[in-house]
Amino acid sequence: MPVTRSRIVPAALLLACLTGLAGCDSDADTTTGATPAASGAAASAGSSAPAAGAPVGDKELCTTLNKAASTMKGGISDAQQADGSVAAKDAKEAFAKFHKAVDEALGAAATTEVTTAARAVADEIAKAAQADDPIGAAADAGFADLSEDLTTACRTAGVTINF
Repeated sequence: MPVTRSRIVPAALLLACLTGLAGCDSDADTTTGATPAASGAAASAGSSAPAAGAPVGDKELCTTLNKAASTMKGGISDAQQADGSVAAKDAKEAFAKFHKAVDEALGAAATTEVTTAARAVADEIAKAAQADDPIGAAADAGFADLSEDLTTACRTAGVTINF
């Protein structure tokens, strides 16, 4: 049982980091008059990334990251067992989905502070997804510092998140 206990703390820490992001406000609705309708259509289609080839600004990227992180957090939370642990395969799946969504969003984005911070977070999540203990690897990867960099970059872009 010591292995299980040692995985509970990193899972709780990672979920705490991601919980703030899931409920954050976004200023994306104020960017254009057409954005809310387009966002609703994209959200109902289940996609957290913009259409391929569509230009991505920092506000849109932060909003996409918010949705992708919320989905990742939900996947990890849903996979949490009664003892608080999360099976490695479930964490790997949630991390891989997050990384894919961020990769797709970054594909059309120019290099900015937001994209640099988003790439750093996505790269650490991708590394953690390859580890035997993905939750522990994410918790040990300096995720808090990377999250703060992303939160600050998005705030500077006009989107409030708490990654």
